Amino acid sequence: MQLEIALVYLSDRRVAYSSIAFHMLKAYLEENRVRTATYFLEDGELVAERPSPHPRKARIVVTSLPYELLYTELIKALDNAGIPVWRNERTGEHPVILAGGPSVTANPAPLTPILDAVLVGEAEPVLDDIIDASQAETRRRALERLASTPGLLIPGLKERVKRIYVKDLDKAWYPVNQRVPPGVEPVWGRSFMLETTRGCSRMCRFCMEGAIFRPKRDRGYATLRNLLEAGLEETRAGKVSFYSLAFFDNPDAEGILAHAVALGLEVSVPSIRAETLTVDRARLIAEGGQRTITIAPETGSCRIGEAINKCIGLEGTMNAIDTVLEAGLNNVKLYLITGFPGELDNEFIETIRLAEEAAIRVARGGGTLKVSINPFIPKPVTPLQWAPAPDPKIAARRIQLLRKSVSRKGGRVTWYDPKWIIPQTVFSRGDSRISQLIIEWARRGARLGQFKGVARESRLNLEYYLAEKPVEWDPPWHELVEHPYASLRSLRFEYKSFLSVIASGRHR
Repeated sequence: MQLEIALVYLSDRRVAYSSIAFHMLKAYLEENRVRTATYFLEDGELVAERPSPHPRKARIVVTSLPYELLYTELIKALDNAGIPVWRNERTGEHPVILAGGPSVTANPAPLTPILDAVLVGEAEPVLDDIIDASQAETRRRALERLASTPGLLIPGLKERVKRIYVKDLDKAWYPVNQRVPPGVEPVWGRSFMLETTRGCSRMCRFCMEGAIFRPKRDRGYATLRNLLEAGLEETRAGKVSFYSLAFFDNPDAEGILAHAVALGLEVSVPSIRAETLTVDRARLIAEGGQRTITIAPETGSCRIGEAINKCIGLEGTMNAIDTVLEAGLNNVKLYLITGFPGELDNEFIETIRLAEEAAIRVARGGGTLKVSINPFIPKPVTPLQWAPAPDPKIAARRIQLLRKSVSRKGGRVTWYDPKWIIPQTVFSRGDSRISQLIIEWARRGARLGQFKGVARESRLNLEYYLAEKPVEWDPPWHELVEHPYASLRSLRFEYKSFLSVIASGRHR
């Protein structure tokens, strides 16, 4: 069989079948009877889901890059498949390498010497065009067809695009076929994944996904109900996992949640904005069998909360926890961040106090508080894209201080190793010059201890990518992509507003 598309997932199949993006691509290709095969990257090897031609035999290789550190896995996959990693070394006998996902939608620059095509935005509007290109007789013709497609950046043929997105989710195709093969257990168990809302209207100044998925779009109750019932018929799942950035911001979220519970389904609800949680909503979640409610106050400091445009703070968090306990639930998880620009030590103490008080209240209710704390990473297409990366040593000290304090109150703390701040920031705010670093680091195993050495060998000044940028600086990703609802002008205004709030506390 001559493959038209090879679908390559850059992790193992358990992770793949936990991804709504994977289900979307796989189901759409199958529904349209595209000659395709699916591969997973497992223990550094490309493994076919079933006996299939080699991925080199495909016209287009499609993959997804939801976060930046997967770039090294892309290199491993290409090397494993015997496909040149440099775009300009591929010939007519090689497939077109096409990637999409949040990280390259925000900033495709680091991979422009590697990828043949970048999907900037959401897939649904152009899936038919990608299928059409996969049926081209030659690699060159496939690239030309992709170059004529909105939202497809083709280095060497089309150097700037406007991000594409679905205008009306109620009319968009959705993968109700989310069947999982026998013997594969998704990371979070078998469930039907239902996206209720895409985008967010909250405008948190550090949040990349909130920026690149604007405007906020909701699926209505009738659509959600129809999709849920069709999905349950296809999958025979006993659980529904809802997907959104702010679940109850959809006016029909409570209704579809109540419907799922009435059907006797187990439910999984994502992180909830503290101010949108009510006792009735918490009780519905409890009736659906979910035992932990997740809230993301990010910080206990009122000033930092104002600066990042997410003012929840101690009072808002405690009100939400009281609501959870009143509803009969007793487990809460908090998402916290340290290292926001301008955050003072005494302000982080306020975050510790918030976590301590939360641990005490949850323990009194008979439950356990879980805290996930991560260092801030400046992300492209956000107002904080000009901000400096935090000092890993300071972030590590603060995280360990919070861990000890919360543990003494009976809480449990997990964290992201601050040493990864450096590669994360470099990949997030990188330009095409870091492609050599990505390739060499991947080939040496992408181990953290090697990163700085490989950067030196690649003659890269890491400080350039880590340091604060003047607000007049034009990021390279904005030269490649026009982001609706996230123009340079608007982001500069928001960053200046952030700096104004931070400046108000420098005397403290």
